[in-house]
Amino acid sequence: MKYLLLLSSLVFGEGQVFMEAPNPCDHYLILLAEKEGLKAIPISQLLKFEKLVEECERNGGRSRIRQMYTNDWKRDYERAKTMASWTSTHAVCVFVTFGYYFLGKIFATKPGN
Repeated sequence: MKYLLLLSSLVFGEGQVFMEAPNPCDHYLILLAEKEGLKAIPISQLLKFEKLVEECERNGGRSRIRQMYTNDWKRDYERAKTMASWTSTHAVCVFVTFGYYFLGKIFATKPGN
């Protein structure tokens, strides 16, 4: 009887025991980093992401990881071309104010001359 149960479980089983482990390069964190950039990864998941990157590189995904980092650098470069954030706007305002102040100091005439 127990041989019949063993045989039926082998025949009708799903067979997931013998399947290969999933590819770490297809993990959702790596796909998110490729699509949205490295800054889209939550801070709580960074250690797991680093482990996945190492496993992916070991499994032959070195060029894919390199391309992911290159795309992130290019994305940052394109965003940094325009001064569209509060910090850069503030820096320009401060620079212009200092410029006008020192130009006024240089070219100002003293009263009575």
